Amino acid sequence: MGKADVVETEDGRLPAALAASLEPKLQDALGHPVRREVLRALHGGERARSVAEIDAQLPFRAGELGYHLQVLQRLGAVASKPVSAPARRVTELASEVGGDGRVRSVLRATERWDRERRELAAKASASPLLSRNRALADF
Repeated sequence: MGKADVVETEDGRLPAALAASLEPKLQDALGHPVRREVLRALHGGERARSVAEIDAQLPFRAGELGYHLQVLQRLGAVASKPVSAPARRVTELASEVGGDGRVRSVLRATERWDRERRELAAKASASPLLSRNRALADF
């Protein structure tokens, strides 16, 4: 996709040129960092993944993850398929937009910002005592 493949944004917003090239549903799907992380997780494998596998890979609360999975499904970016498993029902999810070069460009362009945002949130939610102990351990 040319230069759009190496675009990086400082604030996590979709680069204007990429956003303009996307349909409104894709703009909505890619407009939130949690949804982008889910799509990255789904694009990272050769097969569909269960909600539990995605949950184990990403540091989001179950309710937050569930909400964004529903949004992605409603927008047509993710498809779900019930799968039989011993003693429980499992739903597997697969990206419906993984082959779209524009989607891959957006995910690459925002990856660093999303990671930094996630790391800052994790630091902010750490207890002050834990942070103090880490600082002492580094000393």
